[in-house]
Amino acid sequence: MPAPAEAPPTTTSAIAPKPASPRRPIRKYLRASALVLLGVFVGFSATFTIATAQKATSQQEPLLMAASEVARDWGLDDMVAVAEDIYYGYLNPPKVGGTPAEPASFDGSTEDPTTPTPEPVPVVTPDANIPAFGPAGEPLPVPQKLVSPVTPLPGEGTWRRTKIVVNGSTAIYVARVRPDTSHTSVYATIAWFDTNLLGFSQVPGTKLPEGKFKHGDGRVPAELKKFYVAGLASGYKMNQSQGGYVKDGLVVSRLVRGKATLLTYPDGSIDIVKWGREPYKPGYSIARQNLNPMVYKGVNQVDSNSAAQWGSPWHGTGSGGNYVWRSGIGKTANGSIVYVQSEALTAKTLANLLVQAGAVEGMALDMNSGFANGNLFGPYLPKGKHINPNNPNPSRNFYDASERDFIAVFAKSPETPKG
Repeated sequence: MPAPAEAPPTTTSAIAPKPASPRRPIRKYLRASALVLLGVFVGFSATFTIATAQKATSQQEPLLMAASEVARDWGLDDMVAVAEDIYYGYLNPPKVGGTPAEPASFDGSTEDPTTPTPEPVPVVTPDANIPAFGPAGEPLPVPQKLVSPVTPLPGEGTWRRTKIVVNGSTAIYVARVRPDTSHTSVYATIAWFDTNLLGFSQVPGTKLPEGKFKHGDGRVPAELKKFYVAGLASGYKMNQSQGGYVKDGLVVSRLVRGKATLLTYPDGSIDIVKWGREPYKPGYSIARQNLNPMVYKGVNQVDSNSAAQWGSPWHGTGSGGNYVWRSGIGKTANGSIVYVQSEALTAKTLANLLVQAGAVEGMALDMNSGFANGNLFGPYLPKGKHINPNNPNPSRNFYDASERDFIAVFAKSPETPKG
């Protein structure tokens, strides 16, 4: 907290003023702080109203989020965090109780949730879409049904097929489940990615991560777009991520020991490690860090939603304590990838869902309503489709040019193998 303002110089009047109360400077400071916070909220409210009416055709930061990002860039992290804490914690908290307004199905699926998922079809060795990734292998088994913390609704926690099919097998499944016992009208959406059928890479945005390197045009290479099936937001801005970034051997920002690190490789493989604390495969293309690991060796690492550990030195949304839009990624024991997104998650409930989905290693990705994005492409084009149906942002985010970096997912082989 800044020191109180210095007392004014001694008066030269013949009548000496009364000695000031020692509490008066503190009260003056608190009143000034309250006025500043009120000004911040007036500005946030105005930009929020505009942002909700904004119809973007490509990825743009909602004005509320952009305002907070600019304020942080100006060094007002603490002020923004306090404002966010009040806004999300008191002025606009998520609804408590009730039931979801929509069913737990995905993509209009009407399959009977009591019907077991069929065994994977026998693999036929197909051509490789991307030579470095190699062809699709034998499909991995779909995880067990997710368990709701409350009495489940029809279809809740059931893995639903998407239209992403590789070599005759569904490569991405989606399940919806409520994340806690209080916010029972909200679903969290979990996606499961079969790494035998899919390959991964990280794509820099036109502006993020910050640093001196060739950012590119914020898109996947044009020749790979026909194989491009999903895009997921990466982590925070680097000055808030507590970590570093390395691309093709160039150290843009030094990697930090102990931080959660997302590694992608030229062969399309992907890994999540606690940097410097466990081994990793050499030869990665990009290493991207974001905060501390949320899941380590299958255990939820969020003992408390403490501010310092989960993003912000104050409270704010970065503390992990407020129920806001968050996303995260995890790797399971068999190498498959799980992704979580919801509008009402704390750091701890996000980590809980990663563990329940089978993650043995997991980390936070981006957060807040403008940035916690994940979309499906391929057969869902030209519009694209949100992994979480409640996401408010353009469903073509990460297909059109993006200012922020993202994780790109590709089909390893054609949908229909040659035979």
